[in-house]
Amino acid sequence: MTLNDVVDWFETVIDSPFWYIGKIDGKKPQCIGLYNTSGAQPRIAIGGLEATGYVIKPISILVHWGRDSDIAERKAQEVYNALFCQSAEIGGKRVIMFKMVSPQPVNVGTDSEGIYEYVIETHIYHER
Repeated sequence: MTLNDVVDWFETVIDSPFWYIGKIDGKKPQCIGLYNTSGAQPRIAIGGLEATGYVIKPISILVHWGRDSDIAERKAQEVYNALFCQSAEIGGKRVIMFKMVSPQPVNVGTDSEGIYEYVIETHIYHER
């Protein structure tokens, strides 16, 4: 599963005028970015790789959403809710669960242009 697979899935459940992976030049006033992150240890079942049924993809989502704090928070919560206790198929892999790292989107303030930003981190447990 790649970040591009995750973006492709997100585009079917969340409305955003612009999606990006990693760093972009000139962020839009409303956009959502995805990043690979760390924090999930590799899991190998007793019996080796052949016996391992799932792997974990840890990602960080940056919701960069306008100058109205309430609208930005609502959009971040919409993204969070699309993951929390949900199931999905992403990149041809069945998602077993989205393990949320925090109990809600984390407000990280505004960028240099005054655009509100929220971070959502999740570990995607999916079939190998």
